[in-house]
Amino acid sequence: MLVGVVRWFRGYVGFTATGRFPERLLNLAAVRGVNIADPRPVEGGVGGIMSVSDYRRIRPLARRARVRLRVNRRRGLPFVLRRYRGRYGLAAGAVLGAVAVGVLSQFLWSYRVLGADSLSEQHIRRVLAENGISVGTYLGDLDVEPIERNLLRELDGITWVSVNLMGCTADVEVRQKAQKPEIQSMEPCNVVAKADGVITKLKVREGFAAVKEGSGVAAGELIVSGFNPTKQGGVRYMHADADIYADVISKRELKIPKSYNYYSLTENKIDRTRLKFLWFEMPLSLSFGSFDHRAVTVRDRSLVLNGTVLPVGTSVETTRELEMCRAATNEASASEIFRNAELLYEAFSKPDSRPVSRKFVVNEDENGYSCEFNCVFNENIAQTAEFSVTED
Repeated sequence: MLVGVVRWFRGYVGFTATGRFPERLLNLAAVRGVNIADPRPVEGGVGGIMSVSDYRRIRPLARRARVRLRVNRRRGLPFVLRRYRGRYGLAAGAVLGAVAVGVLSQFLWSYRVLGADSLSEQHIRRVLAENGISVGTYLGDLDVEPIERNLLRELDGITWVSVNLMGCTADVEVRQKAQKPEIQSMEPCNVVAKADGVITKLKVREGFAAVKEGSGVAAGELIVSGFNPTKQGGVRYMHADADIYADVISKRELKIPKSYNYYSLTENKIDRTRLKFLWFEMPLSLSFGSFDHRAVTVRDRSLVLNGTVLPVGTSVETTRELEMCRAATNEASASEIFRNAELLYEAFSKPDSRPVSRKFVVNEDENGYSCEFNCVFNENIAQTAEFSVTED
């Protein structure tokens, strides 16, 4: 393969020699040191390939051997250059392209953040930019080791970071801190109620129940005792453990005005497109309008070639007009708002509780509507209360 590459750069021709004594040509070429590659018989003579310089040397030998030479193909760089010798723009473009590739290869085109499962990637990218890792950074200025140390200090929740430079791209790998397992304390303790309620179910795993199902308890009242009297008159202390389900009353109050202002998106918008190249940005659209109240979104798109993100792309900034609107609330819409608020409260504030009953009353006054929620939830009210043991 290497011989073929060298031959292509030097240029070679394929020829045939026909006449009375073609084998004599091969003997004369061998004596004079003319290299003929791939010699083979053809109709009425022999054929082969040789370099351009050797072909010039073999012409006198062909006359001595009384054969006629004929070139049937020309291959290699000299013939390609000769074919395009009048197209100076093509040569200049090739040179400028090679220079551009050489210059651009000295800068960081793109980078990825790997391993940030539960961490904010945007926050990590912001910290990376503060430490010198961003698109368009000169690779000669990147010192990986101090950057990794700074990232460990400035990013909470990670125990290991590695910045791997691969040509014009980089991979930033982080490893998050492992969550410590919750270790259950085995110190002597009681189980008390953390809220007022009526007990519906007792599930005692360790300890002695001090109340029965159907009993009403107050917050802080003893439910399961960690004291166990022995037959010998002593006391055995244990870590009481239980699930205590009780119906607990929840009371809340919400208010909303009869009318309120809010902003709504209109159909009016302005798109501004910019061409991004490394750290340069050039506007592609001229839009000078603006709105007093607006919402702005930005969409970035980069050119991807063979899975590599190139430092060329577009950024589209869309500005939407916001219009102030006024909404009025009646009793029906207020009731719907209060009902949805209660469902959201149950979903996010009491995800482990089961609603037993819901009751809410909507009242109206000159300022708006108010709602009193009186709900009952069945939930686990068990709470451990440790105590110290001293011996006399």
